[in-house]
Amino acid sequence: MLQQYITEVLFRQQTCIVPQVGTFTIQHIPAQFSVVDQSLTPPRQQVQFDTRWEDDGSLLRWISRKENLLEPVAALKLDKYLQQFREALSAGEPLDLPGIGSLRIDPLGQLRFTPQELPDAWQPIGLEQVIRSESAPRVLQGTTEVENNQVVEHTSAVYEEPESQGRFRWWWVVLPLVLIGGGVAAWMFKDQILPAAPKPEAPQPVVATPPVEDSVVTAPVEPVAPVSDSISYYVVIATFKSRESAERNHAKRLAWGYKEVVLFASKDSTEFNLAVPYTTMPADTTAAKDSVALKFQAPVRIVY
Repeated sequence: MLQQYITEVLFRQQTCIVPQVGTFTIQHIPAQFSVVDQSLTPPRQQVQFDTRWEDDGSLLRWISRKENLLEPVAALKLDKYLQQFREALSAGEPLDLPGIGSLRIDPLGQLRFTPQELPDAWQPIGLEQVIRSESAPRVLQGTTEVENNQVVEHTSAVYEEPESQGRFRWWWVVLPLVLIGGGVAAWMFKDQILPAAPKPEAPQPVVATPPVEDSVVTAPVEPVAPVSDSISYYVVIATFKSRESAERNHAKRLAWGYKEVVLFASKDSTEFNLAVPYTTMPADTTAAKDSVALKFQAPVRIVY
């Protein structure tokens, strides 16, 4: 009965693990072409056996299903089947597995499996190799060329190109070198060939001469300093009520590498502020404020 269960499980899932015996596997053999017989053998299947096994429980579940048994009861039934299976092998007679092959123990005590060729309806097909003339392989050995089983003799194995195409022309190299050398020489001696451009003369200051008939001396006009539109302000990053707290926080920020942070007190000395001084155009105060807020990750305000 166990042999029948092994066959059913094997053809159902392509492999069957028999505990304490081994593993049966169906191997797929691809089609093969025989050059000697000029025939194509179709793909086929063959059963292989390996004494190594690792129980996956498939044979136990199949017995439980076929005999309507609970798995603990089916496990006892499987142990009984395996004991009978091993006793049959120990008797020395080949043990036939229907549709799979036969198992036997050799004189050295090793399990030997003889597979049975699985039936199929495909037969070998006779083929003839066809070589087209335009795609025939060519083999060149010395001056002998074999093409489609025909030998062609060549008088010379070296092909000489026409003189107009394969011959080297020396001016192909000389002419570019001459052009490049002339360009380099012209660039090096351009300062000696071209005259130096005259330097522009400095403009002479024009002195206004007062009229002779006027006796009034005009006072010199003072130069007007350009008006600067920039403003100076502080971007405050922290405010403290006591000087000690402000000084401790200021010392920490200097130690952290923020050398631009300064400490100043309000006019009435009720607040002590940590800030970054800026001198920018009025339109740039918003950008300075956003830059300080992003750098110190804190809300800021501007004090003018």
